[in-house]
Amino acid sequence: MSKLSPARRAALEALVAADRDGAYVREVLRDAARMRALDARDRGLALRLALGATAASGTLDEALDRYLSRPKKVAPRVRWALRIAAFELLYLGTSPEVAVSQGVELVRSCARSASGLANAVLRRVADGRASFLAADDVDASLRDEVRLARRGGLPQWLVHAVREARGDAAASGLVACEFEPAPIAVCLNPRVEEIAGIGGHAVDGIPGCVADVDGPALLASGVLAHGDAIVSDVNAQRVAAAAVRPGSCLEIGAGRGTKTFMIAAGAARANLTREHVAVELSAGKCAANRARLDAAGLAAGVRIMAGDGCELESVLAPLDAEAGECRRFDTVLIDAPCSGTGTMRRHPEIPWRLEADDALRALPELQVSLLAAAANRVAAGGVLIYATCSVLASENERVIEAFLATDAGRRFSAVESACQTMPAPGAYDGHFMAIMQAGA
Repeated sequence: MSKLSPARRAALEALVAADRDGAYVREVLRDAARMRALDARDRGLALRLALGATAASGTLDEALDRYLSRPKKVAPRVRWALRIAAFELLYLGTSPEVAVSQGVELVRSCARSASGLANAVLRRVADGRASFLAADDVDASLRDEVRLARRGGLPQWLVHAVREARGDAAASGLVACEFEPAPIAVCLNPRVEEIAGIGGHAVDGIPGCVADVDGPALLASGVLAHGDAIVSDVNAQRVAAAAVRPGSCLEIGAGRGTKTFMIAAGAARANLTREHVAVELSAGKCAANRARLDAAGLAAGVRIMAGDGCELESVLAPLDAEAGECRRFDTVLIDAPCSGTGTMRRHPEIPWRLEADDALRALPELQVSLLAAAANRVAAGGVLIYATCSVLASENERVIEAFLATDAGRRFSAVESACQTMPAPGAYDGHFMAIMQAGA
């Protein structure tokens, strides 16, 4: 009997807790006392196991269930233990002897009586690894797509949608980076010229952006807690930079204020004095946004309002009353609710929580509604910016096409539209941005 490694035990505890509480596993890991007790090497392994088992959970179940006589009867805790071991076998290249032995010990820690079952199932997963990843069991007409999906631990429908919209190379790049860490970038508060010791480099065209920084050094610096910088992907910063223009700004879908911070920082850096209204559905997120801006010293000129972006007439009624007319803005940014498929490396829950109908129908319908509501708030000659962190055409190009064909959209012309860098090894996240200009 081998001794169970503390990293694997910590990963299992985090996965079970996240599943039980409906939480994000990355947040559970960050707050777990068991993780803090590990050395750096074991923390790294626990993190990789927990995030990977989450990101590939559906594919791991597919590999396991073919050898389980009653897969629906497997207890959740045992299921997560088996997933961890299967992830090591399929994706990490851990030796079968170690992965199976540690997997058996993980299962034994959950249910001693299930250790024999675990041994038999995991050995068969190890023996069938090459055939499973090659999709030898699938009809030849579908094999390439299923092989690609299994290699990235992703749902087949998602791989199909990316291939259809972006091509084979883009889909392969997405798959190749699915279990790799995403690069870290920060946006600096204008009151800070640089942060010593975090490495990285400035990015042309995005003032205040520092890319490829050292994550542990960044956390140790304390700048995030003091509001001197904010973590944001380079392509997300490109979106925020596009909204830094003279005149008033309306931001829809502000969330906890990452882009609000970056837009306010960019305006301060460019010596722009203007009104910035940030609208967010959640009152709690509005409060978080305000607290972050206050800490950063960037709250001047920013008004935060809670409400539904599809109901702007109601949300902005106080502004209309103050102005005595319908308020219109020189820049309107919609940071639309979306599938998040461009950020799956950072959010491993996305692939298997996301439903195809949401990404291909429900979310696009909502996104078109948000654009229609926002269109009436763009001043003559102003710009309407639509952004997502999705790589799916259904939420990006097709939404813009649908909007421009509506009565609300006919006064706009597309100035720029691009699906920015697809996630790939070493590349930044996938973000889409369309900039449309209103007629005079």
